[in-house]
Amino acid sequence: MTPQPKNRMRPIHLLPLFPLLLVPQAGASPVSPGFQETVVQEMEWGEREVEHLLNRAGFGAGTEQVQRWAARSQAELIDHLMEPRVVADPFPYEIVTRQRGALNDLSEDERRAEQQRIRRESRRQAGDFVMWWVDRMITDVDPLGERMTLFWHGHFTSSLQTVKQGHLMIQQNELLREHALGNYGTLLREVLKDPAMIRYLDNNSNRKGRPNENLAREVMELFSLGEGEYTEDDIKEAARALSGHTAGLDGKHRFVPRQHDFGEKTILGVTGKHDLDDLVNILLEQDACPRWIVQRLLTYFEGATPTLDRVETYARIFEENGMELRPTLRALFEDPAFYRPAIVGAKVLSPIDYLVGLNRRLESTAAPLVVSQGAATLGQKLFDPPNVKGWEGGFAWISTSTLMQRGNLAGMMLGVIDMSDLRSDEELDEMMESMDEASMDDEMQMDDAATPPQRARNEMAVIARAMSRFEYRPRLNLRARLTQADADTDVKVVDLMLHELLAIEVPAESAGPLVTWFQAEREAMEIPEKAVLRGRRRGVEDLLRRLAHKILSLPEAQLG
Repeated sequence: MTPQPKNRMRPIHLLPLFPLLLVPQAGASPVSPGFQETVVQEMEWGEREVEHLLNRAGFGAGTEQVQRWAARSQAELIDHLMEPRVVADPFPYEIVTRQRGALNDLSEDERRAEQQRIRRESRRQAGDFVMWWVDRMITDVDPLGERMTLFWHGHFTSSLQTVKQGHLMIQQNELLREHALGNYGTLLREVLKDPAMIRYLDNNSNRKGRPNENLAREVMELFSLGEGEYTEDDIKEAARALSGHTAGLDGKHRFVPRQHDFGEKTILGVTGKHDLDDLVNILLEQDACPRWIVQRLLTYFEGATPTLDRVETYARIFEENGMELRPTLRALFEDPAFYRPAIVGAKVLSPIDYLVGLNRRLESTAAPLVVSQGAATLGQKLFDPPNVKGWEGGFAWISTSTLMQRGNLAGMMLGVIDMSDLRSDEELDEMMESMDEASMDDEMQMDDAATPPQRARNEMAVIARAMSRFEYRPRLNLRARLTQADADTDVKVVDLMLHELLAIEVPAESAGPLVTWFQAEREAMEIPEKAVLRGRRRGVEDLLRRLAHKILSLPEAQLG
């Protein structure tokens, strides 16, 4: 009699291959500053190049989609990515805030209760929007548009914790999406008038005679020029130019003339009675501006620090196209150097990239709640970057703890981790009861006194129970994929699964143990090697999912 399949895997607690990710491998590591290399000007257009472009300009793709685009031309895929798209299903939101004087007639307890209700509703609405955004990434409705919206979210950073009002963060995200592939100068001008940005960087308190320099400093250091391209006097004068620009309770930008300094100012050597528009024009005219923006873009899309020559080349392209983003990105995606071996499959995936890409590779759809909260657990909480510089990225995403958590999240999405193992039913029920009265974000803050390992376990448990509450079941048929490819040996099964799930080739020291493990598990189930994909043997799909879990927990799975 065929034995029952083994119990589902428990959460991963040790990944012995972790050092492989921390020690850069020859030919596959992110490029260091000043890196020089020989670029092959001629390149083939095949699955490898298609997958690389879809990973970097979007959020990955399954094998079938990669094969379809590989049968078409590079220009067709780039045209598809660049195509302007209108948001067909805009997120419906309300302005959730107190009206002026609305709390005056309430008692202290009533006022406090009303303020808590407004905060809770505001955060709930912001959380719903984040899930709407993640769903757009997963479903691939506008891959490059959403990729660039995410890029600008980390460039023009604001945080819900500081801004407080969820509808302002939603409005800012819509602004970034509207101009994501448009003109950088237009976007910069609109961001300086954006109510969320004004609140985040305290420009509400920037008034004539009492300048606040926060927004002026960041617009030069982070948004347009980079460090070392301005003086402290330039910041002071720029702050005067931005005075009087505020955000009202209604969430709209307001210019208050009596609070604006109309006096003469000298900014970056240009003297005049400068206002916000003048400041933007002065910034756009600086040689450092196009260099700074293309350096950020190249680093983001290539996962490597660009050489000075490469920055100068693309700064020229950016300037010649009037700082329009589409033609600049088109030039990058057509560039053979964008597909050089040193950067293909060598970028450490952000939590969003890892989890969204996992869904796209598996051609399965996890609840956006799971992806957004899973990414937050791994350090990338949308609407809440760590500081004004955004997320550091690169190897900063990876530690022994986050690598373990990535594996556990992959196991949850595959349906092979026994979620009840994470916490007792009583603990989970208690945690979920509080979720009915508060947002998931509030729930994730429930145990500030916990140690980091305990806190990570708590967060994973909340996600697990959320998946259970939403009755998440992975819609996968890994067996059918392998059957179509005629994988009739253990080695072929493992090789095909590695090809399906990873963006890079896995060395023999990683693939060998997987074959050994798969063979042992198959034999324990008394399934002949050639019979794995024939008929409907009980437990085969679960075995294949457990193999996928092991693959997605490898260090190589964190690269794309």
